[in-house]
Amino acid sequence: MQQAAKTKTSAGQIIVLVVIAVLLAIGYVALDFYSAGEKNATTVESRGLQIIQGLTRFKLEGGAYPDSLAKLQPKFMETMPLCPNGSAFVYQLTGAEFTLRCDAVIFRTKPYGYDSKNRSWGG
Repeated sequence: MQQAAKTKTSAGQIIVLVVIAVLLAIGYVALDFYSAGEKNATTVESRGLQIIQGLTRFKLEGGAYPDSLAKLQPKFMETMPLCPNGSAFVYQLTGAEFTLRCDAVIFRTKPYGYDSKNRSWGG
């Protein structure tokens, strides 16, 4: 009888340990995914700031933002920075404002980018 009780107790402890190990693994994967997103967002911002500087210089000289990023080269930018995955930044001009984003970098719920109207980065 005592042997059966010890076996049940040992089996219960093993199940608890397995559940804890699974929860820790899930937490590690989630943290690693979040950290990668933070790293990509920082990369988008640093590369995007280079483009924003080129856009600002273009506007100071011409009075308006260009209709495409290609017009920044070579006078305002030697090379065009790319998104972390190697794709081009998406630039959209709307009136006197623009958005700049990396569609491949999803942060929270949408692509990470810059909005000149709000002067802020977000995703």
